[in-house]
Amino acid sequence: MNMKQRPEIPRDKIIQVNNIRKIDFDKPYKFIYTDWWYDLLVAVPFLISYVITIFYALFYGFRCVGRKNLRILRRRGCITISNHCHYFDTVFANFVVLPKPLHTAVAQRNFEVPIARQLLRIHRAFPIPANGRGLEMITGPVGEALKKRHHVHFLPEGDLVMLSQTIHRFKPGAFVLSCTHQAPIVPMVYVIERRKFRGREMGPAWIKITQVIGEPMFPPPLNGDGSLPREGIELMADRAASWMEDTIARYHREAGA
Repeated sequence: MNMKQRPEIPRDKIIQVNNIRKIDFDKPYKFIYTDWWYDLLVAVPFLISYVITIFYALFYGFRCVGRKNLRILRRRGCITISNHCHYFDTVFANFVVLPKPLHTAVAQRNFEVPIARQLLRIHRAFPIPANGRGLEMITGPVGEALKKRHHVHFLPEGDLVMLSQTIHRFKPGAFVLSCTHQAPIVPMVYVIERRKFRGREMGPAWIKITQVIGEPMFPPPLNGDGSLPREGIELMADRAASWMEDTIARYHREAGA
């Protein structure tokens, strides 16, 4: 299945937020903090979050498969990607790469919600401007983070579809940045299974979450004139999406066997 054949996220499935604190990107804006003092500033709330995450990991029966594929993160800055099917998928991504820092790209509208904005900053998230220049504006900050051996997480589907196991059409940003900075992509996919009681599925709150980490994917080289190889980028994105689809299908097939 190529990228054009994958479904768009239905508009009625996109979760609406009350984004009342607009960000003015015409003024200087700090997207990604890699300073040592910032790590100290967020250390205590991040620790509290870690304890809460352990609780939810137990509640959801969370398990991580393929952790060996994260070894590359010790050597160089990487881009990680995943499907977006639960509020905690980015949280779990953040904590499986510890102690390495992971900066998560989120939609601008989510960053304009009071309180949520502060929580996102604590977890090293940053907004993607919705002004048509978003990719251009974050290219430099992402490159600086990668040079410092930090890692950056993207959700190529763009929006959360709660409990969805369909891989929707990818946006190209993560793959363009991977190629621009020649940074490997480490794919992750979340497999969600409903718990059963006496052979019957329980409610949507009673789920098990498995995170599968795939082998690193290396971007195609830039063209001789320094331009992006568009076809190579599309093939890379398609390979990542196909891996997610195949992994989800395999786990569900094995669970039903």
